[in-house]
Amino acid sequence: MITTSLLWRGDNRDTLRALLPELAGSVRCVYLDPPYNTGAAQKGGEDGYADAMPREAWRAFMAERLELCRSLLSEDGSLWVQLDDNELDTTRLLLDELFGRAQFIARITVEARAPSAFSTVNKGLFKASEYLLWYARDRQRLRFNPQRVPCPRDRMYNLYVQNAEAPPESWRLVRLADAAAAQGLSVDALVLRSPERVARLASIHPVKAGRAILAARAQSLASPEQVIVVPREGHPDQLVLRGQQLILYDKQVSVIDGQRTPSRPLTNIWTDIAWEGIAAEGGARYKEGKKPERLLRRVLQLSSDPGDWVLDPFMGSGTTPAVAAKMGRRFVGLERGPVFEVAAARLERVLAGADPTGITKLEGYGGGGAMELRREPPEARQRAGIGGGGSSPA
Repeated sequence: MITTSLLWRGDNRDTLRALLPELAGSVRCVYLDPPYNTGAAQKGGEDGYADAMPREAWRAFMAERLELCRSLLSEDGSLWVQLDDNELDTTRLLLDELFGRAQFIARITVEARAPSAFSTVNKGLFKASEYLLWYARDRQRLRFNPQRVPCPRDRMYNLYVQNAEAPPESWRLVRLADAAAAQGLSVDALVLRSPERVARLASIHPVKAGRAILAARAQSLASPEQVIVVPREGHPDQLVLRGQQLILYDKQVSVIDGQRTPSRPLTNIWTDIAWEGIAAEGGARYKEGKKPERLLRRVLQLSSDPGDWVLDPFMGSGTTPAVAAKMGRRFVGLERGPVFEVAAARLERVLAGADPTGITKLEGYGGGGAMELRREPPEARQRAGIGGGGSSPA
């Protein structure tokens, strides 16, 4: 049984098979960043990888590896595949077959690049997006961690409770701007300091609302300045004022990366992760398709916890293992190509606490952890051939 994190140089079909006796049913999160099958004979320079296969050959190549990854997943685990347009639909159908359509969680659109004058001269629309396909081993058992992201303050919340310590029936509400001025604060500062006192009014639907809140609405119209409380078993009470629902702002403020900020639930469109300036992350320069550490951090935030096993069969320059280490996860990274040595050097720096780049500061990581390196003999890698392993852009 594997007891420490692992980097393994070799054909990922063979190494995935070799992992089955040691890790079958134990991996919480699998992330794959395979060659996108763009039609390029060579990507990433002379140490790169071939990226041109007939579609059926590419499908068979992926099917074998995805099935092995599924066997390694824990019952509450999940698998992510990152792609561009070339093989996205092919892979969605393949994953439906292998995992079952009911195990589909999300297709996430990631803004991966911005257009420039040079890149927009070709006919058609500029391709700014990449995609993540997210599948559960068993959706009913899936454990995941909902995430929130920063957003601008919702200016519809324009009321302030002066005496929030009193029962709601006795609350006195004033304009938020007046309360901020009276306390010598900006509105934004007051909202972040006391979001439980900030509120807005919202219409109550005359048909869809429940009987209790409609009765409270009628009562509120008769006593418009008194807050009416509608108790709900197992849920927060509903509040009614001036014939409308009174909603507090406290659930819309979160601490994210150590900063108290207005927030919203994470959606399936990610536009807030910068891809520029990541070439030097981890001290691992790679010419094609390197992924931001923040992107992998979000994947692992959603689908794993400290101590869990994380697997990347197309490790590339080692972004996934580096992020896993900084977040306290155990990792297995597989890679066939020469970039393995780049990844190994990167992870040695990470574990030694000598990598200040990427998410190091966000995670408060100062190094630590152990790693085993395994390398297949060169002749075994040569026998594997171009189609047998797969170097990854990650």
